[in-house]
Amino acid sequence: GFVPGLFGTSHGALQFMAYEDLKERYKYRNRVSDTKLNTVEYIMMAAVSKIFAVAATYPYQVVRARLQDQHNTYSGVFDVIHRTWR
Repeated sequence: GFVPGLFGTSHGALQFMAYEDLKERYKYRNRVSDTKLNTVEYIMMAAVSKIFAVAATYPYQVVRARLQDQHNTYSGVFDVIHRTWR
């Protein structure tokens, strides 16, 4: 489970990337360039980016947790995916 655990850092990176992209697209689409977003808009951008990051990384977290489980024996990542899918 160590190597899949290294992919955990991608969650924060994906969330930050999505947040910044959403923020910039929203600013340029709906605002004058020097106008700041209000609090509700910032919260919405943060929520949407978090949902995106969770949806993208949750499947790997299931695989990682099952590999780290001491009560089951798996032959590797593909075995975990196959048995979980089944």
